[in-house]
Amino acid sequence: MKKNILVSILLLPIICLACWFLFLTCSQIGTKEVRLYITGYDPRDLLAGRYLAYQIDWEKTDCTQFENNICPKEEFCKEARWGRQCRFYLSELNASLFESMLRQQVKTFEVIYAYKKGRLPIAKRLLIDGEDFKKVLKKTYTDKKA
Repeated sequence: MKKNILVSILLLPIICLACWFLFLTCSQIGTKEVRLYITGYDPRDLLAGRYLAYQIDWEKTDCTQFENNICPKEEFCKEARWGRQCRFYLSELNASLFESMLRQQVKTFEVIYAYKKGRLPIAKRLLIDGEDFKKVLKKTYTDKKA
């Protein structure tokens, strides 16, 4: 009896994780990728981990990606006291290098979202000058070492 309870307790987190994974996978069925320019970078908040807080720059964004060529501004990000705010989570290891790149303000930043009308968009990738931010950080880090 105790063995069955122990096995159940040990399997419960694995089952929950598998259900969550299936839910997230199924929620992305039928989505398309949209590319949005971002502005207002603010890497901070130690309690929630390292993340990049930003706002979408709708003036630069190509609205032809959306139905009827109209940008669905209200569907993206969460409402905050100072406007709509979005987050992209970063690794602690890359955060300081990323912050220094943001301060230079010579690069363009974009976020690729999985989007389907009526569903919460999910930020998938961060791009710096059209290239995945991990590749850019790796290049920048190796250039600084050399």
